[in-house]
Amino acid sequence: MPEPVRPPVRTFKPRRRPLSTERAALMERLTPIWCVDEAGEGFDPVAVFGREAPLVVDIGIGFGDTLTAMAANEPDVDVVGCDVHTPGIASTLARIETMGLDNVRLLHGDALGFLDRVAPESLAGIRIYFPDPWPKARHRHRRMASERNVDRFVALLAPGGFVHIATDIDDYAAQALRVCDDHPDLTGGVIDRPDWRPVTRYERKGLAAGRTATDLLYRRT
Repeated sequence: MPEPVRPPVRTFKPRRRPLSTERAALMERLTPIWCVDEAGEGFDPVAVFGREAPLVVDIGIGFGDTLTAMAANEPDVDVVGCDVHTPGIASTLARIETMGLDNVRLLHGDALGFLDRVAPESLAGIRIYFPDPWPKARHRHRRMASERNVDRFVALLAPGGFVHIATDIDDYAAQALRVCDDHPDLTGGVIDRPDWRPVTRYERKGLAAGRTATDLLYRRT
């Protein structure tokens, strides 16, 4: 008997903030150029980016400062940055245009929905920097670092592909460490904060509040 289809678990909290007229016009102009669809019959990165290159998915990009800085430093890597929040997507689109980046595309929607389009064993990496912490115990199944989600991530990674998680919530780091350590196809653990990961806006706020980030880096065996 086939397993029952489990309903999707929402991993984000909707936040609605209207755009300025200028940003709304920017979204209308740049979305057709730089954004990909959440739904569809598969995802062909060569057709989207016009080349064969390692592909990384960045889940939860905020206002895009970290995503675009890393993309500029890694021109040989293609990145799909995912976020549900319109102001952050608009800000990132503006950065992409200003910086002249051609190795970035954006998904304005649920990253997990987009990952349904991605072929197994096709990703070079998945980045999850300062995800929604979902602090209440009854909501922890909504975290990106749940067993269910990590299973999905590993299935999409090529051998040697990475999952890089950064969080300044100790309980979240502990859960991510446990889930990833327990996965038979992952190897890695906590690492020193890498110089190549820019400090995000959220991270700066955490540092000001006395919190420090934990970085976890795992690779698929």
